[in-house]
Amino acid sequence: MLFVFGIIALALIAIFNIYAYSLSLSNIGQNAPTFTLKRTALDSSKVPFTSHSLDTPFGSYLQQTLDYAPFSDLFESINATTGTLQTRGEAHVTVVTPPEFDRVLKPAGVTIEEIDDIAKQANIQLSRLTPVCVGRFKGSLPNPKVDADKGTFLLYSLVVADEFGELLAIRKRVFELYRQRGGEGALFQPESFWPHVTIGFDRRDLFVEDGVYKGINFCYAHIHLVD
Repeated sequence: MLFVFGIIALALIAIFNIYAYSLSLSNIGQNAPTFTLKRTALDSSKVPFTSHSLDTPFGSYLQQTLDYAPFSDLFESINATTGTLQTRGEAHVTVVTPPEFDRVLKPAGVTIEEIDDIAKQANIQLSRLTPVCVGRFKGSLPNPKVDADKGTFLLYSLVVADEFGELLAIRKRVFELYRQRGGEGALFQPESFWPHVTIGFDRRDLFVEDGVYKGINFCYAHIHLVD
């Protein structure tokens, strides 16, 4: 019976991802560009897990680490259209964000080491991702909190789909631990998760806390896979 439910769950996830992909294409303008990406770019099975556990504000988080080389090529292609972007020189999908850890999980007694253990047990580096589109934010923040955040920003990311819900399952495991420690459930929503790979930005990266959401709403250009 559990096997049947598992098959049904995977089928529903696949249907949702097909729907999400179709919806993303409808968000892309008729004359939008198409960028290319190596077909193996999102395969992180041979990339070592990277832990981020700095004892500094926003220094601890969980990510699926990716090989940067194919994303460097994508960055160069996108930057050729703007000439103003900078890159961190690495590629990853954030699974538990620094604000989620610092403001919610850590105060409840959840450690980054425990989160890393959950990710390793789930083989996070084997999680399967599907490219959806290139996302772009070009504009001003809705509510800049400091003068430095006034004016326009330019940001590009690769929007991806957590094809089989493997990263979401990790977030749900983290939530279970958080609740076991007495954490308030309303403060951490596992499904509030928009997986993406930041490609480049002109001033700084932007986050949900800035009012920027990087889901299919963010789609700007097509992505074409090549060998």
